[in-house]
Amino acid sequence: MKQKQAISVAVVIERIAQPNAWEAWQFKLLEVVPEEGVFGAKARCLHDDGKVSRWLHPGFTVELFADECKGYFLNLTSGRPAWFVSWIVDWPVDAAQPPQVNLTAVSLSYIEADRRMTAEEVVEIVPLDAELCEWLQAFTNEHFRPDTGRKVRAMSFLTPEERERQAGLHAVDEPTRNAALRTLFLSDPHFKQPDDLNVRDDEVASLALSPLARQHKIQQARALGLLDDELLDQAPQDADPPAR
Repeated sequence: MKQKQAISVAVVIERIAQPNAWEAWQFKLLEVVPEEGVFGAKARCLHDDGKVSRWLHPGFTVELFADECKGYFLNLTSGRPAWFVSWIVDWPVDAAQPPQVNLTAVSLSYIEADRRMTAEEVVEIVPLDAELCEWLQAFTNEHFRPDTGRKVRAMSFLTPEERERQAGLHAVDEPTRNAALRTLFLSDPHFKQPDDLNVRDDEVASLALSPLARQHKIQQARALGLLDDELLDQAPQDADPPAR
């Protein structure tokens, strides 16, 4: 016999007058109970002592849907499977009159409860009993399909060149990369175009061997004490010897 995928329930909510110094009224979810069609169609008061009143809200059908199985799974694996009951408070125009709650849903889906909280509805929970946990677990086991990760194109569908490129994409170290960039710089004609500010290699060699350059090196050595005593007694020569 196929297990039914929907059940009828009623909700019991407690209303408290002046629960603290900051609130005039407070609502609290007490329980979710099975309904066999004997509670009628409208909410009714079960108890009222002027301070605390309890209200029964019948007529809710909880149906399981395959596309909500992820929400059921999250509920079952939370460590505390629960009913999720959501509502909106109807505040009367006359402040002397007590407010009422307008129940919007009774659900077993964690995701649906999150959607309703995002919509600024009040959502409260009460524990789900063991028998209904088994019912929800059986449905979830049958219909839940976990999300799979994004598929990556198999290497067998790539060309040998593409496989080699991907394999070496992260294998190049920094020295190798710098050497490749240096080779590219020296071999690219774009970077070897001379302009008026460039100094050619032969010009550099000529300047290094000029009398002025040699005299500059001798002066540096003299200042650092690297010359012999005989050379120290010699006066430095002028960079450009006088013309005869």
